[in-house]
Amino acid sequence: MMLRMNTITSKAMDQQVLVEQIRIMYRSLLPIAIVNLTVSLALVYGLSDKVPRSRLNLWLGLMVFLFLLRIISYMHYQRYFTPARIRRFALYFVIGSGLTGLSWGVGGVFLFPENDQVYQIFLLSVIVGMGAGAISSLTTYLPAFFAYFPASLIPVIPQLLFTDEQIHFALALMIIAYTAALSYFAININRAIKQSLLLRFENLDLVDQLREQKEEAEHANVAKTRFLAAASHDLRQPLHALTLFTSVLDESIQYPKVRRVVDQIKASVHALQSLFNALLDISRLEAGMMIAEKTHFALQPMFDKLANDFTPQASEKGLKISWPDTRAFVFTDPNLLEQILRNYIANAIRYTNKGGVQVACEPVGNGIKISVVDTGQGIPAEELDAIFEEFHQLNNPERDRSKGLGLGLAIVQRTARLLDHPFDVTSRLGQGSSFSITVDLSSQSVDALSAPQPVEKSPLPREKVLVIVIDDEASVREGTQTLLETWGCDVICAAETQEALTLLKQQDRPPDGIIADYRLRENQTGVETIKKIHAEYTTDIPSLIVTGDIAAERLREVNNSGFQVLHKPVAPVKLRTFLRNVQLHKSRNLSTKGA
Repeated sequence: MMLRMNTITSKAMDQQVLVEQIRIMYRSLLPIAIVNLTVSLALVYGLSDKVPRSRLNLWLGLMVFLFLLRIISYMHYQRYFTPARIRRFALYFVIGSGLTGLSWGVGGVFLFPENDQVYQIFLLSVIVGMGAGAISSLTTYLPAFFAYFPASLIPVIPQLLFTDEQIHFALALMIIAYTAALSYFAININRAIKQSLLLRFENLDLVDQLREQKEEAEHANVAKTRFLAAASHDLRQPLHALTLFTSVLDESIQYPKVRRVVDQIKASVHALQSLFNALLDISRLEAGMMIAEKTHFALQPMFDKLANDFTPQASEKGLKISWPDTRAFVFTDPNLLEQILRNYIANAIRYTNKGGVQVACEPVGNGIKISVVDTGQGIPAEELDAIFEEFHQLNNPERDRSKGLGLGLAIVQRTARLLDHPFDVTSRLGQGSSFSITVDLSSQSVDALSAPQPVEKSPLPREKVLVIVIDDEASVREGTQTLLETWGCDVICAAETQEALTLLKQQDRPPDGIIADYRLRENQTGVETIKKIHAEYTTDIPSLIVTGDIAAERLREVNNSGFQVLHKPVAPVKLRTFLRNVQLHKSRNLSTKGA
């Protein structure tokens, strides 16, 4: 079957080459015809004193007739040529070439001057010169060349051989040798031309194949992105609801045995959140939605925070982890740099079973190189580039979640490029690895950032706030309502815009805060809903968009809305922060009215 396909492909390629050969020949037909007529006129003029006028006129009439015939043939080609008629037009060209060559051969005999060697050599030079011209004009298609070339030279050979003078005999031998030599050269030139055309079409075919494969890859990538976006949104909805209900349990359950179960549920939910957040980071980076906000800050508070988080993890594995003591100030995005270092350190601890991990700082020019060095299993040289690909993991074919997701280094690579910071990895198999990133030193002295204060789980202020929750997923509405009511809020839930406006009209007060899903029913969006509520009450109400989308275009739309955005599953601590802002906004409004 494969042999048959290759044969078909070869025949198709040969057909393409033939079509191009004939096209080249017809493109040169007009110049060939004009040259033939011009040289014919010059020859007749040169022989007018040595050859009878009747012979000259007769032969010139034949050449004019052939000239007109070739012109008609060219016009016919221009009007009717198609690749399906290639054989017919190839035959027309061969016949025209043969008749023209034969007319020159007849002219060599019919116009041969008697007893005048100078004019004889003049005639032979013209005929031989026209044959030499056929090398450049007709070798593209060999049948046309051999229809013309032998017919133009062979008829004059007997004329020379049957003359008694030695010079004529020598000229005949020379023409025979000349014919053989030029025929050999023509074959070689034609072979080279055909090979060139064949390579050209193979390259064009290869380009077409590459273009098709590129388009297929792009379609596959678009389909993957759409699938990932749809799957992410659909999976984030129940996960978001699960997070909310888990938080309600966490706030409510006090019994030790049940508390252990709740803690296990929280750990599983946290693992799912980590996966979705990593996917979201990748999508935001690819969509160009993650913006680097560089600032001047001290490194040591960041290291202290990381030490507080990772030292217990290292100790649990029996690893020693050392941290730098530095007074360096840098200029970069602190959140993104921390994310990079967290990925580095988490990987180092994960893949190190004995020895330790060292986090170090080293001045390099106008920057500082932060390295995370471990004594782990190391990375094969051929894998050093692949480890930065999504979901690529070493020694984890079973996809054990405890060994990570395979997204951390992919995020590191994209984030480092976003920050325009050089990053590097060196490793020796069985001896450990070193991951580094070089950041710019600060050009000015700034105060060290204070360590973030832990979020308290104390209830919200006593004065209740009214929050409207708009989401087309019933479980999300119920989970959000239950959690907010646990925190002491009054809550209204709606599935779409009109229902939200109707329920609000039934209240004696406007909402103090709005929490809206981005994607609602009937192609509505949370952005549109919030704007309609703002317009209804002619005031700006603290508003929060929550979304499970990771599609690039939707991320751009959400980012451009101007409202606060949180991505599902939303951590309860972030909802608390939003509600504190709602309470603060309400308190300010009451203070203003009281004044």
